[in-house]
Amino acid sequence: MIFDKLNMKDTIGRMTVFNNPQAGNDDPTHQEAYENKIVWEIKNDYSGFETVLFNKELTSLIHCPVTARGSYVIPDSVEAIGIEAFAKCKGVISVRLPLSLKVIGCLAFDSCINLATITIPESVLELGYRTFSNCTGLKSIYVHAKVSLKLDADCDLFYHVDTDNCILYIPQGTKNEYLHATQWREFKNIVEMMPVQELAILN
Repeated sequence: MIFDKLNMKDTIGRMTVFNNPQAGNDDPTHQEAYENKIVWEIKNDYSGFETVLFNKELTSLIHCPVTARGSYVIPDSVEAIGIEAFAKCKGVISVRLPLSLKVIGCLAFDSCINLATITIPESVLELGYRTFSNCTGLKSIYVHAKVSLKLDADCDLFYHVDTDNCILYIPQGTKNEYLHATQWREFKNIVEMMPVQELAILN
């Protein structure tokens, strides 16, 4: 598999400019130095994050460095977050998931202890084993699926999450569904969102 490294911001357009206009095809040393300079400039253009690993098509986010800090918006092209992609990123406080997202892998956000809130779009069809395990700082989870995702009893999606105090926000008219759904019913505070509130959160 071929991987691309991109900055946490969407720098796809700039990353494609990797040809040194001052170096010929027979000058690999200068070409390599030029490429390294471009990468360095992009990495230093934004504070808080280093590079994130995606697949070639930019449909799968594979890995975020544990040194990442702050907030991150995942590119709209991403459909899957890989196994342990954000695991142990203790400096990450928020991650915006794209509306194109379908799969969040096992342990994807494990031990993101400063992640305070997460919004799961309606497009998500699969949540892996212990996706949010040890996210001890989670205060709110916004779920936009009008039918609760079916979870196995042993998947421990919210292992060591404070489900007594973390608020689970769900679409209007779905509270009874979530109150009886495996894993979701563990939350003591389940609140229905008004439609206008749902739109505001997604935007």
